[in-house]
Amino acid sequence: MTTFLFLIPLLVGLVTQFSKRFFNKNWHSEMTAIHSHLPHYGGMPSAHTAFAFSLLTVIAWEEGISSAAFAIAVVLAIIILDDALRMRIFLGHHGEALHKLISKLPKEEQKTFPLLETQLGHKPLEAFVGALVGIILTLLIVIAL
Repeated sequence: MTTFLFLIPLLVGLVTQFSKRFFNKNWHSEMTAIHSHLPHYGGMPSAHTAFAFSLLTVIAWEEGISSAAFAIAVVLAIIILDDALRMRIFLGHHGEALHKLISKLPKEEQKTFPLLETQLGHKPLEAFVGALVGIILTLLIVIAL
């Protein structure tokens, strides 16, 4: 069974990412109109957080919470949470500022700039739900195996 444990966090992350369309109907339709072929950041639940906590759960299950692998997974989860809750929100504010600057250009020049996403980060509740989804789905899969 341990050979396939690395697949569980990937599966959990993908399931969480695809579940966003059910949680964020307005958000998804707006983002689809902008970039229909790209995955989108932000929204409920956080797939990055679900992935990190799934990895954390798999390692805790297999190696125990006193292992070096678990410690590394904790650090990785903290970095991912920091990115989701702080860094990408900061980048979203930059996107909003750039939109304002671009809107002051002549119309023909505005078309040369790409449309930037402004909702890149997560609200704390979105990250918390992502963590719960990551833990619960992982435990369900591991117990079923």
